[in-house]
Amino acid sequence: MDIMKIINQAISVLMNPKEALQKAKNEKVETMDIIMYLAIVGIPTLIGFILGYGVIGYGGSFLGASIGAAIVYYIMAIIGIVVFGFILNAIAPTFKSKQDKMQALKLVAYSATPWLIAGIFYFHPSIWFLATLAGLYGLYILYIGIPILMETPKDQHIPYLLVAIVIYVIIMGAVWTIANQIWWRVYWSSAIPYRWRF
Repeated sequence: MDIMKIINQAISVLMNPKEALQKAKNEKVETMDIIMYLAIVGIPTLIGFILGYGVIGYGGSFLGASIGAAIVYYIMAIIGIVVFGFILNAIAPTFKSKQDKMQALKLVAYSATPWLIAGIFYFHPSIWFLATLAGLYGLYILYIGIPILMETPKDQHIPYLLVAIVIYVIIMGAVWTIANQIWWRVYWSSAIPYRWRF
């Protein structure tokens, strides 16, 4: 694993997404390469959750539990992005696009890059909106990437994008629901003194 290569790829995606996507199209990668990319690029999100739930945002009384919960959010986010890639690939023929699992995974990984990096802003609720803004930039990357990586014809570009956004919202909604359930079980069970539990 070349961490510097991954960092440089992420910087390229942020600074010049169209060029990065065109270059990515011809790169030979495996699913594990995409997962490792997401794992490295997602470290700011992990740190943001740890700081937000264990140090700064909601107070630092239960750092150990917050680390555990942050890891759950981090892992679930990566799973959600990968699942999104598989579904994006599965529906490609509906929009006259080329079905290619690896290209779809590249596309969703690169589209998620701004949000994952901006996840550092989760360290305090007052600036969470910055991560949301970064996510909108990710949608722009998805927009320019669909015709490049999925070879989507012009007349199917917007419909594919809109359906992809709906699917992404549903997937991430499910992911966060699951993560929140784990959060309540793990974090608050540690936060609430044993004598107050029923």
